[in-house]
Amino acid sequence: MEGESDIEITSDSESESEWHPGSSTGSDSLSENDSAEAKQGKKRKLKKRKCNQKGPSSLCTPNKRQAEDSTQYLKQKFGNKSELPVTCGDKDGILHVEKYNDMEKCILSEDQWFKPNEFERFGGKGRNKKWKTSIFCDNIPLQKLTEAGLLSSFKKSRIQNKQVDSPNSSPVADRLRKRKCQRERFTSSSKSDSRSSDDNGDIVDEDDKDIIDMTMFEVQILPVTCGSGSGILYKNRFATGRCGRCIRTKDFWLTPEDFIRLNKPDGMWRKDILSNGIPLGKLIMKRVLELHMITCDCKICEDLNQDLNDDMCYMCDSEEDLVCCDECPRAFHSLCHLPAVQEDSPGSQWSCTFCVMKNMEGSNQKTLQDVLSSPVSQYTLHCQYLLLHLLHESKTDVPEFSENICGLDRMKLKLENNDYQTLQEFVTDIELIFNNCCTSSEGSDMSRMTSRLKEVFKRECETIFKLL
Repeated sequence: MEGESDIEITSDSESESEWHPGSSTGSDSLSENDSAEAKQGKKRKLKKRKCNQKGPSSLCTPNKRQAEDSTQYLKQKFGNKSELPVTCGDKDGILHVEKYNDMEKCILSEDQWFKPNEFERFGGKGRNKKWKTSIFCDNIPLQKLTEAGLLSSFKKSRIQNKQVDSPNSSPVADRLRKRKCQRERFTSSSKSDSRSSDDNGDIVDEDDKDIIDMTMFEVQILPVTCGSGSGILYKNRFATGRCGRCIRTKDFWLTPEDFIRLNKPDGMWRKDILSNGIPLGKLIMKRVLELHMITCDCKICEDLNQDLNDDMCYMCDSEEDLVCCDECPRAFHSLCHLPAVQEDSPGSQWSCTFCVMKNMEGSNQKTLQDVLSSPVSQYTLHCQYLLLHLLHESKTDVPEFSENICGLDRMKLKLENNDYQTLQEFVTDIELIFNNCCTSSEGSDMSRMTSRLKEVFKRECETIFKLL
């Protein structure tokens, strides 16, 4: 307690010397017992006087050096970014600096674009009616970023534009003049840290240098990853995070939100789903992916349960008149599947050969010789599965390989016509096709694809026949 008393007395004496140098303030007339209490009363009054003090004080006005350091810190932290994470109330979003400076809808949150005052209402802070202090970037209000010159001051823009307005100016000219004024002011305030000039003198975003070649994203399907998960994103199916099953994995069609929940439950799909190392949020900004509006009434956005199956035949990669499996995403033309699908067959449920084989109960293990000597009729489903698997894996743009592997199509006809008696005959035909494909030199595309097919065939045989 004595220590605490000493601290209080020291504080009082410092406060008194700061505000009244050389004055005792009447302390000599007080008794020793009343001294500490009187000093506490003086300290409270001094604090009040300090707040009302109009002169310069280290406790009232920030030190100029500290203000400069704060501005420099903000420029180093945010000056080179074209996108800033922002929060308002219980809502998160991304503020796009260029759109902000152009006075456009600049904050993207939950697949919607907002102006700052709209985002303030969206976050439940509409009563404040002062969005510059209601919206935060990394716990720093936008007001501070504006004062540091990192964001345009719209109030100044209106004043400047009002000064140059003429009675004969048109709304279009006014808008162009206003935008030019904003760009010039922002460029002069943050050019040193956040942007650089190219050879033509144009301003270039530092973040744009991260993507060297955008041509890799011009294709209609993009490989995507999230953690250990992977899939293929189809642009024509993309809509929003929760609409549009656009990511095809091995077993499902998923929305971006489904894909992120499966592979990184605590992640964000815009940031954590990557294509060629670039997050989907960046691809949306670059117009690689077209984000649908929240009011969109297209088929993708209206029917959240559609597109559970492929748009193209699993075997020939063409569209129209497809039969869809009810257990997996695959779809087939009726004659591409084995066995051929009767389109007018009764019942709405249909499972492809891949799913039937997957759900088949396991049998006792057998030797290779026992299996090869068995009649084909005993393993018809197995043969159909193997042929479909090989036909799918053999799809390629290499003409020479396609010509030699077409023997698999002939085997499909023979299997449908019951031309095979034993499984040995079926396997012998497949090995003959592989041998015909191995005529090219080692290391060629033809040789590599044949080796891969051999490995696939061997692995699948061991799995489905339960070989010892």
